[in-house]
Amino acid sequence: MAQVWTTKQQNFLSRLNVAAVSLLAANDTLVGLQAEYVADQYGSGQANAFTDAVVQTVFPAGTAALLFAAASTVGTITSTVSTNRSSLESLRQ
Repeated sequence: MAQVWTTKQQNFLSRLNVAAVSLLAANDTLVGLQAEYVADQYGSGQANAFTDAVVQTVFPAGTAALLFAAASTVGTITSTVSTNRSSLESLRQ
């Protein structure tokens, strides 16, 4: 007997839709946080720069250097998502 794939395919599409919408929402949040990070000069070495002591109140094993590296990675990720946003938007219902 042949297997009917329609239900499985529809379930996949539903999960893909939820994941794409969640990714776009998370990306939008990260874009805002990255803008704040830059505007407030949190990683610049200026007066507002994060110190290890401040970082470790939230991330006990973190350091300012690790936060700076993560913030740089966030910029790369959000740029990639933004570049491909139109394709991802097609998955939104």
